[in-house]
Amino acid sequence: MSANDARRLELLVDAGFPHPEATLARLREEVGELPLATPNPQEAGEVREALKARLEKLPEGQARLARLVPELIGDRSGDLATALWLARAQFGEALDLAGFCLAVLDAYLASGREDEGLALARFLLDGRFDWQKVYDTGTVPHEFLRPRDPNPLVWQLLDELEPHAPLRVIELGCGIGNDGIALLDSPVVERYLGIDLVPQAIEAFRRRVEQVRPRVQPEFVCGDFAEVLADPRVRGARYNCVYAYSSLHYFASRELRRIFALIRQLLLAGGKVGFFAFGFKGTGSIWDGQGVPLYRPDVWINPDGQSRWFPSKAALARELDAAGFEIRVHQLHDHWGYSERGKRDTFHYVICSPRAAPPCGEG
Repeated sequence: MSANDARRLELLVDAGFPHPEATLARLREEVGELPLATPNPQEAGEVREALKARLEKLPEGQARLARLVPELIGDRSGDLATALWLARAQFGEALDLAGFCLAVLDAYLASGREDEGLALARFLLDGRFDWQKVYDTGTVPHEFLRPRDPNPLVWQLLDELEPHAPLRVIELGCGIGNDGIALLDSPVVERYLGIDLVPQAIEAFRRRVEQVRPRVQPEFVCGDFAEVLADPRVRGARYNCVYAYSSLHYFASRELRRIFALIRQLLLAGGKVGFFAFGFKGTGSIWDGQGVPLYRPDVWINPDGQSRWFPSKAALARELDAAGFEIRVHQLHDHWGYSERGKRDTFHYVICSPRAAPPCGEG
């Protein structure tokens, strides 16, 4: 399941829909028949014209509420979760969810908020969005898609964990290998497994390995993080370090907790002290507050159509504590030019270890 799908389902659950999977399937089926899954913000008039016939079928009460959503979200500190909860609470089973969502899109376009409407449409209405599109089109300004120096957290990790060598590392979201190359060439590392969802990224990483010929030969898996972490073959390989940079903030809260739990179990199974190190975008990053708030204050649907969590230091620390991790390092790092050239992201740099005692809710 994609990160966006997991968060869509979580949104529908929170809004009170009793059968979220079926609801999402119906929404996708109906909206998929209309040529506006990713409308061009320069063609708002054409998109509104395409919506006109469908919106005439929406009951007036539901249409009236939909027209208020941009004001509720933009001017009255609301969010998409609240808007859908209000619609569900007011209209119950009579709610025409597809029509209501399209009417909200129309309201954004009518108010001149094309960028926010585009973000909403890509997240809620485009079930086909995937990372491959980012690589294929090259239109989204993700600066991490280009080869560059390793992120600073890699060097800090290798320095901190040198006394615990040799490291057997899993990288979640290895991408094209900007950090992986440094890990592969370090004398501290004896084994490396890179996991990514996009085959093209892994192929780019392989080509870089052939050019630089690092001291450790990597292994790769193209697939879902949770599925790979749960694989008995991976769990039995005694990895003692899991690393991730800017790949975990996309996940819905339930999915992220599952990934945290799987990482903890994998590290404890290694028989020695294990380490979980990651860089996680937080409050104050370039896209924090851009687009449409999914859950205030810190989950946003950004203009590229993906949703991201931008937690405070305290919020992230609570999640790690509840997941059974002891924090060794937790620093805020200003990373300029990561997502967009000349712009600042504020990353949480975290190194932690799993506690042997069961985390909250277990045992």
